[in-house]
Amino acid sequence: MMKYLIPQIEKYGFKERGRGTEFEIVRKVKSGEDVIMGGFTDYNPQQEIIYGTGKRDRRIIDILLKLQDSGAIMSLPVNKKTYSISVTYSLLNKIYTGSYMPRMETEQDVEKCVNIMVDFLINTAFPILENFEDLREIDKMINGDEPWTTDWRMPHTLGGYFYENRLIIAKLVNNPRYEDLIDFNYKTLERLSAENGSPFTYDRNDLSKPLPALIKLLEDVKPLY
Repeated sequence: MMKYLIPQIEKYGFKERGRGTEFEIVRKVKSGEDVIMGGFTDYNPQQEIIYGTGKRDRRIIDILLKLQDSGAIMSLPVNKKTYSISVTYSLLNKIYTGSYMPRMETEQDVEKCVNIMVDFLINTAFPILENFEDLREIDKMINGDEPWTTDWRMPHTLGGYFYENRLIIAKLVNNPRYEDLIDFNYKTLERLSAENGSPFTYDRNDLSKPLPALIKLLEDVKPLY
């Protein structure tokens, strides 16, 4: 697969980092890394490429790491390879089950699938990743006039830390509605929990919880714009 893929995307700055049943192709950007990651499902004798792209934005990750180091109880461990935002064909096209990629059995099948993949990468994913270098573009999308209540089944996911990342981004871009978004976050989480049969009131002073601890941490963070 790589012999068809790499020659078509290396001019965009991507370099192969790993190969095998899973692969990672990375380019360095000002904010951190843009990544193409994936692997293969084995339906012997057929195989299928499963892949996605995303951005590891160190401006966001560094704050999440400080939050983790503060002792806040995180739902998922954070490291330098934590995704900040995803860009996938399936979510952008509202495909929530199955895969859009054909299965492969012959060398011709592999080349055909790689060309499908490259078409999405060059014409859709790469321009979005470049646009998301400016955090204000992400902020407009998730924290705009109709702020997202979750990233589930939305065009992009925010690496498992939607509620934290949305506040980090709002703070970094100097969103004038930052304080409102804090309240919106809490009320959204309380409402969603009640709808799922587990009502609770978020203790906004409990610094062992990630949101109160993050809000405290962000008090000393200066906006980038």
